[in-house]
Amino acid sequence: MARRGRKRRPELESEYWQLIMSGVGTVEARKIVGIGRKTGYQWRAENGGLPPARVAEDARSGRYLSLLERQRIATLRRDSLGPRAIARLLGRSPSTVSRELNRNMLSRDRCYDGDLAHARARQRARRPRRSRLITDTDLRELVQAKLELEWSPEQIAAWLRTEFHDHLSWHLCHETIY
Repeated sequence: MARRGRKRRPELESEYWQLIMSGVGTVEARKIVGIGRKTGYQWRAENGGLPPARVAEDARSGRYLSLLERQRIATLRRDSLGPRAIARLLGRSPSTVSRELNRNMLSRDRCYDGDLAHARARQRARRPRRSRLITDTDLRELVQAKLELEWSPEQIAAWLRTEFHDHLSWHLCHETIY
């Protein structure tokens, strides 16, 4: 079933979260970005009040293919160029272009579509589930209490493993606590 409503705008969402993280209030951030009250509420609710892991296109590392590069791959592919020739023109490794074509061109697709490939790549990049610290309030309160006692995340992770050895869902990596 197709999603109703307006198309999502990741650049606006990213700008909204950057304003929130810089200390701007939610109402003011909404006004600056130009979104409605319900949209701001929805974004916060979806992420448990925390900024999402994904970032807007301009903030992404050059390590990943951009939308423009994917569109150029589609154009060059339509001109019957192979992965090596495309890679040379883009200044990328041939394996990067070959991997991109294999990952984002399904058997039912007639040709490589840059926009569709970019959407598929962005969808795969999203975290499939919420962090345990967001979903489990008891665990979050316990970790917060240890942080307030100035324990390091490494100490907390080790303590959780020894103290709650039979409660496997509470065994966190120290990077999760960071």
